[in-house]
Amino acid sequence: MIRVMGLYHWADGARFDAAVYAGEHAALSRRLLTPLGLQRLELARFLGGAAPRPGELIAATFADFPDLASAQAALAAAGPELAAHVSRYSSIQPQIRLCELLT
Repeated sequence: MIRVMGLYHWADGARFDAAVYAGEHAALSRRLLTPLGLQRLELARFLGGAAPRPGELIAATFADFPDLASAQAALAAAGPELAAHVSRYSSIQPQIRLCELLT
């Protein structure tokens, strides 16, 4: 199983609308990625007691695919549209990482 992660790190003056992220962006992600092999999608917002500090992880998207080829094909096909949608909810550009789930 391959997990594609979109990691959002806070920057001074950044904007992040968790409601649009969890609503519109999640729906768009499912619509675009499910036909491309998406098996599971989770969006997370990290909680803290104080205002986030620069560089602190504030949110993450986890999209699971059966294998590396499916994940890479999905990124190639849907990545540009998903990346363009980020501006609807955030000024932070996510860092995209792929990992292999071992257990």
